[in-house]
Amino acid sequence: MVNNEYTLSHQEVVKAVIIHQNIHEGFWTLNINFNVAASHGALMPDPCLAVTIKGIGIMRASPTDPLAINAALVNPPAPEPVEAAVHVTAAVNGAHQGSMQFCRDVYRNIAVQSAIKAPTKSS
Repeated sequence: MVNNEYTLSHQEVVKAVIIHQNIHEGFWTLNINFNVAASHGALMPDPCLAVTIKGIGIMRASPTDPLAINAALVNPPAPEPVEAAVHVTAAVNGAHQGSMQFCRDVYRNIAVQSAIKAPTKSS
């Protein structure tokens, strides 16, 4: 069944914008721009105040701000490809015609890749 309403906290909105805008660094917080106008209502003789939302977005924040979201944790940058992986791919795709050379290149590149410790993801 489809919901008719989705409610997000301000932190969830900031996270969604960070991911949508592909931001990978910095601390960000919610920014809401209001438009305020004082006037007399059409059917009311008393003064009234109209407050509307002009825009919703995010802005940079201090790392000490308790409401700030760290973009590096929410949307970490994609890891850069390892150069050795390119050579293995080239070898597999037939860049080397001799079968023994193919085996040596693949073995060397796999040995180089396994010697590099894979980065661990902190939570």
